[in-house]
Parts: sequence; structure tokens; C-alpha cells
Amino acid sequence: MVGLIVAVIIFYLILLTICTIIYSKLTSISIINPLKKLSSSARRLKEGDYSSRVNLNLKNEFGELECIFNEMAEQIQQEISLRKQSEENRKKLILDISHDLKNPLASIMGYAEFCNNNADLSREEHSTYLKVIYENSLRANNLITDLFELSKMESPGYAISKTKVDICEYMRKEIGALITTFDKFGFDYDFEVPEKEINAFIDIKQMDRVFQNLADNTVKYNPKGTKVMISILEQGAEMIIIFKDNGIGIPAEIAKDIFNPFVRVDSARNSQTGGTGLGLAITLKIVVAHGGNIKLKTGVNCGCEFIIKVPKI
Repeated sequence: MVGLIVAVIIFYLILLTICTIIYSKLTSISIINPLKKLSSSARRLKEGDYSSRVNLNLKNEFGELECIFNEMAEQIQQEISLRKQSEENRKKLILDISHDLKNPLASIMGYAEFCNNNADLSREEHSTYLKVIYENSLRANNLITDLFELSKMESPGYAISKTKVDICEYMRKEIGALITTFDKFGFDYDFEVPEKEINAFIDIKQMDRVFQNLADNTVKYNPKGTKVMISILEQGAEMIIIFKDNGIGIPAEIAKDIFNPFVRVDSARNSQTGGTGLGLAITLKIVVAHGGNIKLKTGVNCGCEFIIKVPKI
């Protein structure tokens, strides 16, 4: 009887040992395999494969770790992508600046050298060449000034000086100033400003620049007789200013990037329009600094409609 009891005990001990070993192996596999997958994905991420992800399909602590790892990898991939895009934009900006400065400076140097080496030039010729030098100097100066302004607006410490303004009254004064430009270029115009008070906090000097940039672009790229329409609307907590024309419009492939620096409607750089290619980039920065946004609706031969939204009081 004692022998039988001992045999049963030994059997159960052996069975328990076998079960413990099997359980340990299974537990070990359930821990080691996820760790191996996490380790492999982390190694690929370290080596520059930012698309690396983990797929464990578990609902335990490893499942939580999988979510955390994948979210981290996604964030890293986005930041790397943004950094690469930023670097490409920086290189493009430098190339654009170099190109846009090279042409006027080359003209200045060329005409200055020509005048210096030809003392027998007539007074009229001298005056013509000096005018070319001055115009190219002005173009280079405008580009440098706009670059300086854009650089300031992109700095972390950039801030505008806002005051409480009745937008309707402000726009009446602004429109009065713009009418001179429209008349000069033979443009028609129509304005809709509500006979009421709509208040907002704006930087008057900077907002003046927004509408001057829009007006300058309109008269540069559209023919005589184009009609400009400016209107003001209210929509909830926002005030909407619409600056619209029925001119030639902008092709879709250009319109999508129109608020980026050096994006121009004309294909020729430094054309006779004399623009720096920074006006709308500066306009966007100013509107965003006011807590608003600006969008463009356009198409070839469909005119341009700039929609500015700014918070009202």
C-alpha cells in the first residue's frame, strides 16, 4: 500500500514537472516572440526604415506596447518627412533667391560698366541706362525687403500689434485708397460693405499690406477692363472678406502652391510685372498671425476669389 502511494506521488510529481516545463516553454514563447518582433522593428527604425511597424495582434501589455511603438514610429516618420520637406524648401528658396537677385544685379553691373567705359555717350543714352540701373536696383531692393519681412514672420518671436477696429469703416478707407490703383489701370469695381459695425482685433499696418498685395497682383496679371469686387460677410464668430475679380484666373497646378514663396503665375522669372514672388506668402503669414486663414478659388479664365476669414469680437 505504501509502495502504491509512493508510486502515485512520484507519478504526480513527474506529471507536475512535465506540465511546469511545458507551461514555462509556452510562456517563454509568448514573451520572447513579441520581444523579438519589437526588437527587430526597433532595429529597422534605428537603421533608417521609418516605415517599420509591429503587428502582434495581442490584447495584453504587449498589445499596449505595440500601440505605443507604432505611434512613436508614425510620429518619427512624420517629423522626418517634414524635416526633409523643410530642407528641400530651404534649398529651393536659396536657389530662387539667387536666381531672382542674379538678373537685376547682372543688369546693374553690365549697364554701369558700359556707361563707365563709354564716356562719349549722349545725355539721352546716359539717362536711359541710368533708368535701367535704377529700376533693377529697386527690384533687388524690393526682393531683399520682402525676404526680410518674410523671415521676420517665420521667426518664433514674431507678433503683430492688434487694436480694436470697426472692419466696415476700415474697409471703406482701404477701398478708397485702392480705387486710385484700379482707376489707373482701367479696372471696373464694385463694393459691398455693410452699413453696420463689425469689430475685430487687427494690425492695421499689416492688414493694409494684405489688401495692397491682393490689389497689386490683380492689376499685374489681368487686362484692362477687369472687374474687382470686394465684400464683407459675417459667419458665426468669423468675419469674411472676399476679394474677387473676373480676370484670367490661375491654373490649378499653380493655384495649389500660390501661397508658397516664389510661386508666380507668369512662367518667366523677374518678368516686366516686377513682382518678387513673395507677396502672397507674406499675405498668408499676416492673416494667420491674426488667427484667421485665406483661401483661393480660381481656374483658367474663371477669375480669382480670395476668401479671408478673421475672428470678430
